[in-house]
Amino acid sequence: MSSSGNDIITLTGGIDVGNGYVKGVIQNTKTAVFDEIDLPSAVVSTSRTSPKVPLADSEAFAVVTGDFYNQLDCSLSTPLVAAADRRIFGRAALSVRGSKFTEFEVIGKHSKADQELSKVLVLGVFAGKALRDHVTTHGALPDHELRVQVRAGLALPISEYVARRHAYAAEFTGAQGGTDRTVHLVTIKNFSTPVSVRLEFIDVQVMAEGASAQFAITDKGELLAQALLQDLRTRDASLVEGVTAADLVAVKNTIGVDVGEGTVNFPVFTGGRFNPEAAATLEEGYGTALMNAMERMNESDSTLQFSSRKQLADFLHASPSVLQRSRHDRAAGFVEIEAGYLVDEIVSALGDVLSQAGATTEVVYVYGGGSGPIKDLLHPALLKASGDVPVLYLDSSYSRHLNREGLYIAARHVEQSAQTARAEQTREQATVW
Repeated sequence: MSSSGNDIITLTGGIDVGNGYVKGVIQNTKTAVFDEIDLPSAVVSTSRTSPKVPLADSEAFAVVTGDFYNQLDCSLSTPLVAAADRRIFGRAALSVRGSKFTEFEVIGKHSKADQELSKVLVLGVFAGKALRDHVTTHGALPDHELRVQVRAGLALPISEYVARRHAYAAEFTGAQGGTDRTVHLVTIKNFSTPVSVRLEFIDVQVMAEGASAQFAITDKGELLAQALLQDLRTRDASLVEGVTAADLVAVKNTIGVDVGEGTVNFPVFTGGRFNPEAAATLEEGYGTALMNAMERMNESDSTLQFSSRKQLADFLHASPSVLQRSRHDRAAGFVEIEAGYLVDEIVSALGDVLSQAGATTEVVYVYGGGSGPIKDLLHPALLKASGDVPVLYLDSSYSRHLNREGLYIAARHVEQSAQTARAEQTREQATVW
């Protein structure tokens, strides 16, 4: 059936597809409803018709208003995905047996832009948001195909950003300079009645990983700056003596250390602008340490067996029971050794970036989902390596979300510019008539 403009769902979102987790924020621009997204960057794929029993349609409202993104079950028909297999997303994927489990490769130099998983995750979460909003508004599944127009902010590692950003965006929108947009069909199969979602990307802004986080830091202004100063004062007041929140907001020359699962990005801002010439990417991250630790466990401790690095990370993150404590301590010991090697690599890379950026650097920010687990090792090492340049180590409870917020800001800015242009065109037409 045809859809009027009023029937089309319009979404604007920033999706940070990390090697470990997908962090996103998506707004329905007609209802102003925001969704925050946080799920493991993993799917289970199967060619079987029913990898699990569909839920009754009557359960749709209860399901989509819960942790829907972590149990999304769908197939995709799009030029970006080779097979129309069913895919189960997020935490639900970690418990499905007998199917193909896919997560990002963090050992080797296989580009994230070339890994199909990045496209699957982006398309899935936007389709999930569209269905979630429809069901929460109408109380039931739709009886027609949902049509969705998307504006997105996405990110690539700095090492890929310069050469790949335009081509990566065009994969979602369609041929560069063309008028026909690529159509991506996502069929959601969580319920007895499948739901078809037709996605068209109006605009895709691609930013460098880490650089998007820096934009978010600037956007948060003095509120975040004051929290950082308070944290620094509890550890070494001499580092920020006489420094105000306004001083931090005014900083124009910065280096970021964005610790991810598969990469560590070092975005450099010179005079308030991203400087790709000085920026760098280290092609390993916290996930590399986990994978290397798993390999050593397999060789030397048969009692420590983990099916994936995510399972190991979750095991270490949880407080162990009395019966698990010995295994927990041994596993943590293996990971700490590998994390020590990673810290050495990060410190060495930062030294190179500091040399390239020059003596104008005012502050080093440390953030990212992988920064929390290695803080006790990394923070003192960075303080020593940076000399008299302050190192602001952001708490991982919010720093892991900074990239997604910066990506949303970029997508929203383009949307607002388009709205302004349309309003100006309308005024001009009214003047002519």
